[in-house]
Amino acid sequence: MDAVIQLLVNGALMGCIYALITLGLSLIFGVMNIVNFAHGDLVMISMYMAFWMGSYMGLDASLTPLITFPMLFLLGIGIYYALIDRTLRQKYVTQIAVTVGLMTFLRAVAQLAWKAQPRSLPYSLISGNFQIGSATIMTSRLISALVSVLVIVLVALFLSRTWPGRAIRAVSDDLDASSLVGVNQKATYALAFGLGSALTAIAGGMLMTFQQVDPTMGLRFGLLSWCVLALTGLGSISGLLISGIIVGCAEALAMGFWDPRARLLVVYLIFILVLWLRPRGVFGRK
Repeated sequence: MDAVIQLLVNGALMGCIYALITLGLSLIFGVMNIVNFAHGDLVMISMYMAFWMGSYMGLDASLTPLITFPMLFLLGIGIYYALIDRTLRQKYVTQIAVTVGLMTFLRAVAQLAWKAQPRSLPYSLISGNFQIGSATIMTSRLISALVSVLVIVLVALFLSRTWPGRAIRAVSDDLDASSLVGVNQKATYALAFGLGSALTAIAGGMLMTFQQVDPTMGLRFGLLSWCVLALTGLGSISGLLISGIIVGCAEALAMGFWDPRARLLVVYLIFILVLWLRPRGVFGRK
């Protein structure tokens, strides 16, 4: 029982970070209906940027999002205007080819800049652990999970309380009606893609406080985020957090009681079952 509790705690903390990563993907897919296969590689690039700032600038990984967030926001807007805007009216095959090409490009850039070997930072301000009952909790994972939840809440408030956020929701619900009330479609799309990309900067910085990164890391986070999104559906931010915790706990239990190599297998089984039994997701409103 102690082992189960420990695994569930670890899985729940990682699940909060998965939910944050998926929130950015949900914004992009929900607003523009673009299948962005490069989303996980943006997380990987964010982790490498945190590693670079920690190694050569002496900045703690947990503080790097203060710099990388605006950088990834501008990168996302640049990607939108350079690539995505040109494919919105094209067939899905073209959109998939463009995002897969971007994924491959980002992975190649990471290999050229940082080589193929895994990289990690030796120290973080939020290192350490503490005991609660029989569970040992890493301080870095706990703070990363709390930051992820806080950011998710702030994004939910942004979408519900501000004009740009309401414009994003309006374009997602009804593009034609939103245009009639003065919403600039192209600017709103760029904002959504930029914000979705920038959220990976926060996740990447937090992840680098307790784990390593390599150029293939984007594949794992990309597939995990799609699994969480499929489980959630579109339109529910609270459901996104619950789904992230479910996926994180399933992954942790598979690693602890079956085989570490089977952790993604369990996640994909959940993905297939959800698509089979409830294609719109468990919590989605559309």
